[in-house]
Amino acid sequence: MNNIESLYLNYDGLFEEFSEEVIRSRYAFLYKESMEFLKSQKLEEQVRLDEVMLMHMVLDYFSDVSRLKSFHHIHHINEIKVISYETFWLLRRKPLQVIGQQQDDFLAFVNEKFAFSRLAAFLVDGRRDQTLREQDKKAFLNYLDTLYYFLKYRQYDPKMLELMILGFRAGEIWGRQS
Repeated sequence: MNNIESLYLNYDGLFEEFSEEVIRSRYAFLYKESMEFLKSQKLEEQVRLDEVMLMHMVLDYFSDVSRLKSFHHIHHINEIKVISYETFWLLRRKPLQVIGQQQDDFLAFVNEKFAFSRLAAFLVDGRRDQTLREQDKKAFLNYLDTLYYFLKYRQYDPKMLELMILGFRAGEIWGRQS
């Protein structure tokens, strides 16, 4: 009989389905991104990356991807699903841990800020050289503020994050028409 712990901590099939190399590669990529984020924010002395939590985050991500692929009978998921599910599990597992008693608003939400920075980079990928009209810039910054607030205080799941990104992309298409 399966108990709840063995059900949620049994990742054996993932290595067969995705290969250890693929899983280690995703872990290494997220590890590097996390460390670059901490360095860019000058937080190396105040925040540490919990490698066990990061590994659980990666394995939980691959567990969800496996279920998605099986349910929808697909071989690959799109980039929006990738970032949505990674973001969800990043915020669930919270691998960035504050060291000591130092607390401020930024440190209290360091995982949300990291997830937000990844989402924002995804949204502007390939568009960094474009100049926005002032009203569009204001609307975009308002969207980003709302997104960050949402990650900090609202309930979310990967499907909802996916819908937010798709909504953003639809708005881009609509904006090109005017």
